[in-house]
Amino acid sequence: MTSESGSDEPEQAGSAGEAASPKPSIWERMQRGMADHNAKAPRAPMGMPEVVVDDDTDDAGTDTPEGATAELVLERIHHYRDTIRSYQVLIESQRVGQIRDDRTERFVLRPGSYMLRLRLMWIFSPKVVVELPAGTETRMICGPNGGILQAWRLFLAPTTAIFLRFAEEG
Repeated sequence: MTSESGSDEPEQAGSAGEAASPKPSIWERMQRGMADHNAKAPRAPMGMPEVVVDDDTDDAGTDTPEGATAELVLERIHHYRDTIRSYQVLIESQRVGQIRDDRTERFVLRPGSYMLRLRLMWIFSPKVVVELPAGTETRMICGPNGGILQAWRLFLAPTTAIFLRFAEEG
């Protein structure tokens, strides 16, 4: 039987031949690659790192209500060093935002314990563990750790070149 194109081969012979091919098409490889990428991508929304849910029933009374949030307020002081550069805000090693000179940024997170760090190129702040209780606001202050006389930190102690501390109450 001849097909509409005038050839004597069946119309599905091309698709059957492609399916029998041991090498997948570029389209199939691309789809598989995206599926692998999406499987590894974080599922939490931006600014809210995933929280591991503990299914133990021993601490059932300490669970926070569904949808409870806590607020982390990060304030950057004004200083001539790093004035034109933004610090990257890393929560649980995930970039959730940035903070510019003399600005205040707010991050709404699920209650819990988080590791917070700031980064600018190759320099970092020390890691700070922050406990965020439900319905509270935790304030922190950051900025460059010293001026021109402390420039040695940029090369000899890059994890101390930015300070990050809890704000003083009062």
